Amino acid sequence: MKLKIHIIIPMIIFIIFSSLAMAASPQQEQNRQRHQRHGQSSQIYIKGKVENLEDEPVRKAVIVIPALSISVESDDRGLFEIGPIAPGKYHLEVYADGYMDYVSGPFELEDSLENYKIILVRKIEEQIVVTATRTPKRYAETPVKTEVISKTKIEQKVAANLAESLSLTPGVRVENDCQNCNFTQVRINGMEGKYTQVLINGLPVVSAMTGVYGLEQIPAGMIEQIEIVKGGGSALYGGNAVAGVINIITREPQETRSNLKFFGESLSGKPYLNLNFNTSHVSSDMNTRIYLFTNYQKRDPVDLNDDSFSELGLINNTSFGLNFYHDFQDIKGKAKVEIFRIFEDRRGGNLFDRPCHDADVCEWAKSDQLGLSAEWNQALKPNLFYNLSFSYLDAKRDTYYGSHQDPNAYGSTKNPLLIGNGQMNWQAGAHLLSFGFQLRRDKINDQALGYGRIIDQTYDEAGLYAQDDWKISKKFSLLSGLRLNTHTALNHLILTPRLSLLVNLTRKITWRTTFSTGFRAPQVFDEDLHITQVGGEGMMIINSPNLKEESSYSLTTGFDYGHQYERYNLQLSLEGFYTRLADTFILHEISGPENTRLMERINGSGAKVYGISAVAGLGLGRRLALNSGWTIQNNLLDEPEPEFNSKEFFRTPKVYGYASLEYRNERWLNVDLSLEYTGPMKVPHYAGYIISDRLETTDPFWVVNLKLNRKVELNSSTSFNFLAGIFNLFDSYQKDLDLGADRDSGYVYGPSKPRSFYAGLEFSF
Repeated sequence: MKLKIHIIIPMIIFIIFSSLAMAASPQQEQNRQRHQRHGQSSQIYIKGKVENLEDEPVRKAVIVIPALSISVESDDRGLFEIGPIAPGKYHLEVYADGYMDYVSGPFELEDSLENYKIILVRKIEEQIVVTATRTPKRYAETPVKTEVISKTKIEQKVAANLAESLSLTPGVRVENDCQNCNFTQVRINGMEGKYTQVLINGLPVVSAMTGVYGLEQIPAGMIEQIEIVKGGGSALYGGNAVAGVINIITREPQETRSNLKFFGESLSGKPYLNLNFNTSHVSSDMNTRIYLFTNYQKRDPVDLNDDSFSELGLINNTSFGLNFYHDFQDIKGKAKVEIFRIFEDRRGGNLFDRPCHDADVCEWAKSDQLGLSAEWNQALKPNLFYNLSFSYLDAKRDTYYGSHQDPNAYGSTKNPLLIGNGQMNWQAGAHLLSFGFQLRRDKINDQALGYGRIIDQTYDEAGLYAQDDWKISKKFSLLSGLRLNTHTALNHLILTPRLSLLVNLTRKITWRTTFSTGFRAPQVFDEDLHITQVGGEGMMIINSPNLKEESSYSLTTGFDYGHQYERYNLQLSLEGFYTRLADTFILHEISGPENTRLMERINGSGAKVYGISAVAGLGLGRRLALNSGWTIQNNLLDEPEPEFNSKEFFRTPKVYGYASLEYRNERWLNVDLSLEYTGPMKVPHYAGYIISDRLETTDPFWVVNLKLNRKVELNSSTSFNFLAGIFNLFDSYQKDLDLGADRDSGYVYGPSKPRSFYAGLEFSF
């Protein structure tokens, strides 16, 4: 209730001020006549400055006095001067590209005004995005709805990795799916992580194997921006982009600067340590830029219910990377080379001081990822430019997934991945035409010799795509795309079209609608099934000879609205979505070797996902901001699943959302308060600790986080940033976890960690 009051009161104030502004106009002519009758003919001026919320000057802002039909532009420093004008009662209106319109309250002007400051708020639509069209564009001109998580927002969340960076995003949930190893997956509009394509700089270098722990392995120091496009993205990105795509944009430095960060957290008395260092160097001519990062994480195992088995496993993670950029001005080209390496040792269960096969439960994964990518961009003519890129990921790991001192549960996996991509862009009048190709080779060699399981498969995927980004007029833009795909697991071509429409209904309201298609090709490696192996059984999967790809058809439509009145700004977004899944993959058991479950993947009937998402943001001047986003949805199978006879998607609430409050006072303290709500959902609970399988309906839970930070600037280039806070303030952690060696480790549905306290220090120079 208090949160609602805090939102309603500013809106009431906003309406009152708007009414006063409209009521003021008829009085202005009377004021001028009154001053003339009294012989007041002195001329006065209004002098001031136009800035944004980052204290940066706004150039070429148009400042208007509507009653006098007078306007001026701000200069390069944001300064302006209006006059001479007669005394009277006036109001100002300010317009600038990339910012919401500004309208002041009415004021009585009898003497000149000096140092009149106007603060403009950037439109959400002015962010530069690349994922929706594979070309850099202002969001205002992009017909595809895109959620953007900036570097600043990632820092405000105190995120250590990609998984934590995705919180407080509409329609997106990150969940912990294992009580032993704590692997996470991201759900877009309720669909499992395997339906989402994770990209790095537009290339799908996150595979089925690396995607399991990858959300936690990719450090925040590597990320400049995250872009999320919901719905089928296969017209540009190929298979698995059914629920949507998450594109990680890596850091490209703009200044020479170094940053050292220490972060410590206490989880039920057990330490979690995170050390990060990054440095960037930019040449004097800005043509050469280098960014280097390194990150170290260590977490001790945490037992929350005193059964001697961990709920949060041990993690040792070291990562580092180098990004190199160079602009060739004479040929209008740009080269980029990136390399990163991630080592991680992760273990959950009990008896951590003993070998894995001596433990009652052990899930252990020692992984090593080496990534290398190169990209070349060049403009051949002002209206013709192209891009060539490739990425190589060498991923491998050793594992143990077993229980009750099982000696057979050791395994190893190698997963090299190679991707090549080329794209040509031609600006032909109002049309930006793009043509491209993408090749992807994904090789899986997975061995669990104790169970007699060897998977050695190579999957080749190729795609040709074409896209027309047509700016019909100032009000209308149309984006159409088509991709032709081949995949070695399928014996036919796959066609995936996409169509998006943008309509600027007014200066403040935009409407976007997208119809898109997607597909997911089968493969025999399914990482999620490692939980069954922990139960003491090996599992093998084969594909049915007549297996078809899963396909999707998605429709999204929604409105964005932005308005500013003096220092108050309001931004609203409302979106409806519908996705139809056809020929969904399901597993059914067939007879197999002794001590091994043999599963065959076949096509099921299908499913549908539909709902609405609403987002609201209210800025109260420079210091206070309120943001909230909520999703209401249904996820239903066409036919009930066989185990529990349920049509509802498991682990998918019908209602979930977030709210946040930001208070900025650089001279004193910055405060970030956020909450995340997850409604009831159905979660399977398998026998072991309990007598028989059953389908649970979970209680809803709230997670409240509090962060405080204080930045101290020693000079223009050196600063300290002190931060402290509490995750999960009210300890809203799952209370009915299974106990002991026979627990169902997949019966996890609550927050990723209990109440914890943290503090950190960041030094920038």
